[in-house]
Amino acid sequence: MKLYLTPELLAHRRGRFLSSLLAIEPSSAAGLPESGVVLMTGEQLQESSELQAACSAWTRQPGCTLLLLPPYKEGPILSALDWAVEFSSDHPVVFEAASAERIVAQEVMYQLQGVDGSAAAGCGVHVEGQRSYTRYWKAHSNSGLFAATMLPLWSISLLNHAHLVTELLEDLNRHTGKASVPVAKDDQSENALHPQDLTVMVCCYGFEVATAASLMDRLHGYAVPLLNLAHFDLPESINRLRQGGLLNQQGLTQAGLAFLQASKYWAFAENLKGEA
Repeated sequence: MKLYLTPELLAHRRGRFLSSLLAIEPSSAAGLPESGVVLMTGEQLQESSELQAACSAWTRQPGCTLLLLPPYKEGPILSALDWAVEFSSDHPVVFEAASAERIVAQEVMYQLQGVDGSAAAGCGVHVEGQRSYTRYWKAHSNSGLFAATMLPLWSISLLNHAHLVTELLEDLNRHTGKASVPVAKDDQSENALHPQDLTVMVCCYGFEVATAASLMDRLHGYAVPLLNLAHFDLPESINRLRQGGLLNQQGLTQAGLAFLQASKYWAFAENLKGEA
């Protein structure tokens, strides 16, 4: 599990404490990393619609986990979710022994309202209202994770409990989809993917087909063709996808689905499936 702090968090004493507690190496790269677990304050995200859009897109990719930490502003966190933050007048009851949640329970200042996504297991709930400390949301089964916690993981109370904070982060990160890339072959190999093969993958997913003949049948069923694949060698494309472990007789394999979800064509594939 690779951990990152945003520069804004790292510049604050909270971030410096977290960096020291979890032995996080500062990153020289600007923006979000290719993958990993990024820690950011909720307040930072709430203040920027551009950042919200960038983080939403990033967490759709496998292997990408964003966890928001206090402080927050009262109000919505993200327009796409029904999550809203309020100041809390009481303290949640935690049933887990020897956990980061139990140690900082009396320091929780916020409560998270909303039902979108899922409550993170082991992160405690209020007895009244069943409000969770931490919720996470996934765009699809193999996507990354967008999460928010009300727990002050930067609390000095956790100074001697780094392992408990790490366990909490690892438990959350286990829900994140994992990128599955097929075994790469050299570019001269006849089994290397061609650019048109990605289009065929999109069609196989959108139309739920697995052969060249069934794909052409679906396309011919439209009065106005959705796509012009006349110049494609469909049997060869299908063969390359099967050789690469991305397609079988039933459709895209798990590796094929993960490969497509991680590509820039995933939104189009979902769109096509919705219209097919």
